[in-house]
Amino acid sequence: MRDHERRLVLDYESLHSMPIGVHEVHVWWDQVLHNWLVGKKVDLSEFEAAGDLIEPRVMEMIKHPNIVDVRAVANVPGYPQPMRVVEILMPYFEQGSITDALERGETFAPTKALRIIQAALQGLTEMHEHHGILHRDIKSPNLFLTGDADLVKIGDLGVAGAMDASGATPAIQVAHMYAPPEMMVGPRVTRAADLYSMGLVLLELLAGKFDYDSYTSTEVVDALQQGRPPLRESDRQLPAWVCRRLRRLVLKATHPDPTQRFSSARDMSAALASVKIADWREVEPNVWQAPHLHRNEHWKITATPSKDGGIELATFRRRAASWRRNGEALVVPSIGHPQVVSYFEKVNNRAVS
Repeated sequence: MRDHERRLVLDYESLHSMPIGVHEVHVWWDQVLHNWLVGKKVDLSEFEAAGDLIEPRVMEMIKHPNIVDVRAVANVPGYPQPMRVVEILMPYFEQGSITDALERGETFAPTKALRIIQAALQGLTEMHEHHGILHRDIKSPNLFLTGDADLVKIGDLGVAGAMDASGATPAIQVAHMYAPPEMMVGPRVTRAADLYSMGLVLLELLAGKFDYDSYTSTEVVDALQQGRPPLRESDRQLPAWVCRRLRRLVLKATHPDPTQRFSSARDMSAALASVKIADWREVEPNVWQAPHLHRNEHWKITATPSKDGGIELATFRRRAASWRRNGEALVVPSIGHPQVVSYFEKVNNRAVS
């Protein structure tokens, strides 16, 4: 088997869990079933103080289209006490995770981003409501792409915890940019913790890859130990084309106060289903286009310097071969001005009606 093994390099693994223990990831070739498996080694002793880790047999029992199957969990000998290292074996997905796709330079159309998160929320609903389990480590590297946006799969249940009768589990020492501010200060976390992290994944799909390399482990841990969101405000900005309903949804999901977030994954999914947004993309600097959701036409918004100072926003519609000006222009001081969101909102409503 050693001849078929290759190590996966995770450039920012240190930001995914703290304290750092054993987090080796390998791709294995199953000589019997003739398929590839991913194995991740986890030192359970880092989290055993919580006393609620999911037993390997429970992981293997969870079967859902939006949750990665756990093929096996093997004890790994040779590590000194008190370490208790296991390797969790899961199917290998050629496209990798959302993070892998973003690192390759891929972007996600808004409608696809929403479908991905809705699919992942179905997996969370299964975990939360049917198995009484909190994932506690939702992040873009743990959401795997299958080629079908409806079949995104939640993986890496290594630190999942069983909920008590009140729907809570102990807070644990897992520090990464997607962690909710209560994760390390607790004392307990609820469904809202997983939904916070899912909200940040949605934000990343809409706004683009977070600047991972600009964060240090110390910064992330310090923020969480103080009960603060580790993700900087500059990385929480949504593009101008994001409609108000979707903005409110992201803000609610990622609210610092867990009681102000969605009460369940099902509720968050229902809110996403009510959002109507066109597939806006920036085709060149300060030029955005989107096809109409139902008709054979396209919409375009441009932002150009105004002769009187500031920026002029203009709207164009194309039904045949050429673009035609549509509606009035708007001059704003900068692209970050609040009126810009209102301008995009009006055009988006036309593109989805």
